[in-house]
Amino acid sequence: MIEVSNLLKTFDGGKVRAVDEISFQVPAGQVLTLLGPSGCGKTTTMRSVAGLEKPDSGEIQIGERVVFAPAKRVNLRPNQRKVGMVFQSYAIWPHMTVYNNVSYPLKGNRLDRGTIKERTMRALRLVGLEELAARRAPNLSGGQQQRVALARALVAEPEVLLLDEPLSNLDAKLRDTMRQEIRELQQTLGITTLYVTHDQTEALAISDLVAVMSKGRIIDFGPPDRIYSRPRSRAVAEFIGMANVVEATGVRRDGSNYEGQSNLGPITFFADSPPGDRCSILVRLEDIELVGEQSAGMPNVWPAKVVSSLYLGGYVECVFEVGGQRINAQVSRRNRPTEGTTVNVRVDPSSCYVLPEDDDEDVPSGAFDPEGAASARAVTA
Repeated sequence: MIEVSNLLKTFDGGKVRAVDEISFQVPAGQVLTLLGPSGCGKTTTMRSVAGLEKPDSGEIQIGERVVFAPAKRVNLRPNQRKVGMVFQSYAIWPHMTVYNNVSYPLKGNRLDRGTIKERTMRALRLVGLEELAARRAPNLSGGQQQRVALARALVAEPEVLLLDEPLSNLDAKLRDTMRQEIRELQQTLGITTLYVTHDQTEALAISDLVAVMSKGRIIDFGPPDRIYSRPRSRAVAEFIGMANVVEATGVRRDGSNYEGQSNLGPITFFADSPPGDRCSILVRLEDIELVGEQSAGMPNVWPAKVVSSLYLGGYVECVFEVGGQRINAQVSRRNRPTEGTTVNVRVDPSSCYVLPEDDDEDVPSGAFDPEGAASARAVTA
């Protein structure tokens, strides 16, 4: 378990609040990803947990131990915090063999040679590099170097694992493979993990919980599916995957749904609570479908001009112009429309999510994720 409370880290004499009094908890055995663009404070947060940065104030607890609390005069050194960390650059020593790189964290622990060998080989087996123990680091592929870094982080049997952009130096195909391997390894070991990335797909795939950060604050927190389908602000909606945002006016109740006017035409949608007279509606790309002429006139069916149609293998990425507004969509490759033609597009009312009106960039104090992540709180002052 990792618990961070009211963590503040400033630079430039206090003028820059890199981490702005954030709080969160990573439940034991789960993966929390800090997600956000460069400069949002996610790596500074991780380095503070690792003990590589000294925050201005706040408290950090790992397991049952408080490792940082200036009010209690506690600030444990990195090697006392029982964390294993994988850096973005991997930080592998080129003059050492795979075995020596992985065993290095054990050298100062007063362990006998046999114990060091046993732990090192066990770590190498976990990442599938046992047969490469004698190979020198420069003779490894990118994926193998990443596995060496993982093994080195795990060899000392840490309580928590910290991963800072571990896949950013790999090509796309290898990133997909290593993402799956990291997730499987984490679940096998049951190790509490804090993961940092700017890649939305990576965060959604690998995480139990996601904290979206902006300007040093947490602006959304919860399970990946809730963050994606029901973001708490327009900023989060547009950062997590591509999004269409449709403005609706003159909203009124229509049976179990609501109805309003938009640039697309009349739009029918579902809402958890009554929206105002005006609202912003999120429509994800994959929720737009092509329908035949027999569906014309039904709710949320609009004629659309095909502006572009790009074949991307598993699906076709389209841009449609509907009533003067352009919307993006991902449709089946078997139904690829022809550019310049007119088709009918449809969105199910249940796939239209009304974005909250409050678009502030901080999660209210004491806020909990509505989908049941009660053990993991996200609080910003």
